[in-house]
Amino acid sequence: MNILFLSQDYLPYLIGGVGVYVYEMSRALVRAGHNVYIITKTDDVPVDYIDEGVRVFRVRPKRIKIWEPLREEIRGVLERLEYSLAVSEKIRQILKIYPIDIVESIEARAEGFWYYLFKNKPPLVIKLHTPEGIIFKWNNTFPSLDVKLITKLEEFWLMRAKKLIGVTSAINEMMKHLYGVDSIPVIYNPLDVNRFNKFDNSFVSEAKGDINILYVGRLEFRKGVHILVRAIPKVLERIPQAKFIFIGDDCGMKWYLEKKIDEFRIQKNVNFISHITRDKLINFYLRTTVCVVPSLWENFPYSCLEPMALGRVVIAADVGGIKEIIEDGINGILFKTGSHLNLAERIISLCLDDGLREKIEYNARKRIEFLCNPEKIVLETIKLYKNCLK
Repeated sequence: MNILFLSQDYLPYLIGGVGVYVYEMSRALVRAGHNVYIITKTDDVPVDYIDEGVRVFRVRPKRIKIWEPLREEIRGVLERLEYSLAVSEKIRQILKIYPIDIVESIEARAEGFWYYLFKNKPPLVIKLHTPEGIIFKWNNTFPSLDVKLITKLEEFWLMRAKKLIGVTSAINEMMKHLYGVDSIPVIYNPLDVNRFNKFDNSFVSEAKGDINILYVGRLEFRKGVHILVRAIPKVLERIPQAKFIFIGDDCGMKWYLEKKIDEFRIQKNVNFISHITRDKLINFYLRTTVCVVPSLWENFPYSCLEPMALGRVVIAADVGGIKEIIEDGINGILFKTGSHLNLAERIISLCLDDGLREKIEYNARKRIEFLCNPEKIVLETIKLYKNCLK
């Protein structure tokens, strides 16, 4: 088949899990003999190239002429519409050259809005990672005109899909509750664990006695970073040498986190690192005692999948799709969502129990090998694609 992905988020400009998904899924499809194309973003000169068998088209957003004070008022939705103009133009160009069977996108940003405003072929498949409308609710975002328009644009985009795919049962339940959408098939996201074999997974620590606790993700309310920061003083009471590393872009929370860190006087034990490459991130995982995912909501986060695939221990909130990944005490640890005290207890007990960590580390990789098997996921996805062509 010939599959076209629309994904503003793509290597090397990774923003979050969507970019990792598109990278992993596109490679799995190519290995299975399919032709894959990706339209993604550039802020530089538009360019087309081949990347590991995938044909990539980078486009630069157009600019819509509009009264400047209004532009400031609706900047978010306008940026989405301007980028969609460039994407939609590229879709038309691609269809003149390549026999695209299916277009897959995500629900957020409505990247092909202008094309699918007038067309319904090739069939559009939308994979539900987490709608922006849901993220706005979890982040307690003020319902400005811009936010309302973004949510309406997303709702329109969802209705243009020939088929929706849920990444987890948890996101499907949320879609049913919020949008009344039912009977959505579930196909997990793939992860090629063999790619990690080139990394040295025998690394324990740089010095005897090191305890490194890692958070990976955007610094935003929904991700629960404030819960982890509140847990740190409790952990340090028992493990004073513990180091906490936060890797991710600031989405408005860093000032608050730094304020709490100063208040708790734990500056020596905390380090913030902005966005890094995927390979560097993997090396951080390997130097970690425990990875923490303290989110208030997650769907199927690669911040769980990747460290588990590398044989690392993940402590995560018992929320959303995380409960479909981690079996508590077997291949990971769950804590009560929102409870910094329960999180601190889990971190302490795990860091002080070498035997439990070793058991979980072994089971974690096995879990991801089973759950995220690329070959199995490709077969399920291609079957769904073909049903859309009938």
